[in-house]
Amino acid sequence: MIKSFVRPEKAEDVLDALMDKGFSAVTKASVLGRGKQKGLKVGDTYYDEIPKEMIMIVVEDSNVDKVVKIIADTARSGKEGRYGDGKIFLTEVEKAITISSGEEEL
Repeated sequence: MIKSFVRPEKAEDVLDALMDKGFSAVTKASVLGRGKQKGLKVGDTYYDEIPKEMIMIVVEDSNVDKVVKIIADTARSGKEGRYGDGKIFLTEVEKAITISSGEEEL
């Protein structure tokens, strides 16, 4: 499972890039959180939690590197990137069960 947290303005670009490369089955959710920067100060206002979009996708092991590259390249701000562009986490999925049929996969 690839779970990525990206800037809200980059989420649709990431979803489109994944779809264009044949990875259409994703879950997206709006979330709040903070990373290493511990929030954001704009003028006199401090924002403890920053909005992000969480994009989750489960792919075969052979596609992990390809999908991570698609997400990272699409979500990065500019050529060098900047703080707050997000994070990608990888976890192993033991199995998946389709609710309607009870069919087990993986």
